[in-house]
Amino acid sequence: MQKKDFKIMVVDDEVDIAQGMAENLGVITGHSIDFFSDPYLALQAFKNKSYNLVLTDISMPNIDGFEMMKRMRARRPTTFFIVITAHKTIEMVTRSMRLGASYIFYKPVDLAALEDAIETLVGRYLYWIGKLEELRGAE
Repeated sequence: MQKKDFKIMVVDDEVDIAQGMAENLGVITGHSIDFFSDPYLALQAFKNKSYNLVLTDISMPNIDGFEMMKRMRARRPTTFFIVITAHKTIEMVTRSMRLGASYIFYKPVDLAALEDAIETLVGRYLYWIGKLEELRGAE
């Protein structure tokens, strides 16, 4: 698998944050990264493209990150999620965990730590892909 094959989506209602994070992470990690400032557009894109990882803000107008994660998880249960939020609360952590988030980061985000988290998730993804390929080869 090439890095561009691991597809990442960034969702934040603040366009500058979503775009900046996508551009910086794209340069740092080499992965294919799309960004959205509208959660509804993100959901539409998610239906049409197999994203491996979604980085999402929680506090967004109209539909929050929790609802978006729930809908995405129902459609594609193997997608990884990283929550990015400005709100440090017990509820934020527990709801993120219950919805299957792999990590939670607080704004402002430490890009080096975020890069490490992404590469860990890429490793997990490759592990499971390898297991599937082993089984397919054994058939």
